[in-house]
Amino acid sequence: MALKRSKKLEAAGLGYEAAEAALDAVEANPNNTKALVQAKLVGQKEIKKIGIEFEKRADANEVVGALESYVRGRNLVERAAESNVELTGLEIYTGRFAQLRQGHVGQLVAQADAALNTNDFSGAQRLYENALRYDPDNALIRSQWRVAVAEPLFRQGLQSYKVKRYRTAYYQWADMEKSIGEAYKNSRQLQDSAVFHGKVTVGIRDVIAPTRQELDLARGLRADLLSNLINTQEPFIEWVDYNEQYRFASTTQPDFLLNMEMTDWQEQPGMASRFERQGYRKEVVKVKDPQTGVETSKDIFHKVTYFDIDYRFYVKGTFLFKLEDVRTKQVVSSREVSDFREQIVATAEYSGGSAATLYPGTWGSMNEARATDVISYNQKGQLDQRFRTVYNPRAIDTMRDQVRDGLTKKASNVLFETLRSNTFLP
Repeated sequence: MALKRSKKLEAAGLGYEAAEAALDAVEANPNNTKALVQAKLVGQKEIKKIGIEFEKRADANEVVGALESYVRGRNLVERAAESNVELTGLEIYTGRFAQLRQGHVGQLVAQADAALNTNDFSGAQRLYENALRYDPDNALIRSQWRVAVAEPLFRQGLQSYKVKRYRTAYYQWADMEKSIGEAYKNSRQLQDSAVFHGKVTVGIRDVIAPTRQELDLARGLRADLLSNLINTQEPFIEWVDYNEQYRFASTTQPDFLLNMEMTDWQEQPGMASRFERQGYRKEVVKVKDPQTGVETSKDIFHKVTYFDIDYRFYVKGTFLFKLEDVRTKQVVSSREVSDFREQIVATAEYSGGSAATLYPGTWGSMNEARATDVISYNQKGQLDQRFRTVYNPRAIDTMRDQVRDGLTKKASNVLFETLRSNTFLP
């Protein structure tokens, strides 16, 4: 698709776009020989064209236009190199490009420095980025760009830290480091300090359940939920297994308590519905021709009844959790999640012998043939599948585990949303 687009763009005189489309095809399939050839041919033509354009603009003292032409060519060469497509010819203009960019980059840096000194961080960032387009390997300019990007974010983090919004400050500094690729000033020490002052403990209580069966299921759910919460690696929350045994042995209380209750659990393990169906039992008999004495086989269909049986399995669970502030006794968040599974096992029953010769159909009277009698040969496979399906009450065990896993996942997601909210930990 990309290769066809490249050829259409080339025919339309859009060489640069055609080269990019050809490289799209190469990146999608590196072994596409036709795409490799197209990228090489079109790309080489475009590099030659860009070189002529660069020289023309440089001779006319159009510095910015010349620099932009060279950068476009360099971007194409670098992208092609990533796909093992070598484009040559631009290197002969490198010396003149270096001469042209020197003065222009110097002007951009001077303007960026002035903006930075007046705390115009967005303006400084934009000017430094323009300078880096022409001189991407200049370590000094990149260092100043990091300052322009990081300083406003660093100050925002300090403001949040001063008003005790420790987690907000922590993630502001984390986003800052992600933007510039490294720490800035003493951001790492400040992040550690924010965690120290803002960290809380959350105790996970035992699950309340009305029956023994629900209690056993809830214990497994609690263990999975605790594992999921610990794996979040949230730096501001220390999870404590605050079961009854630990609770009475502990001398300190957590900052928050996670109270959980299995409020509802319903099971319908295989409710059967029987439906009487009409059908035919095929019998193969030998018939002898009285004149020739030759025996032939003949199919005779006897009208019979059989039963379709549908076993309905249904499991539903509802799980409630409350996050409570131990000091104020206030409920920070109260949410309820539910999950269910439903499955119907379709089987059949026939008491007249083997079901292998049974065919579905319809008939008006068992004792006489009628024009409306129909044998459904094309539904024989569906009927055979029903007879091969066996009712297995252990299906409820699998569904029970599925509902428990579903409740764990939903409860985990809702808890993550609550814990990431600024209303919980600012």
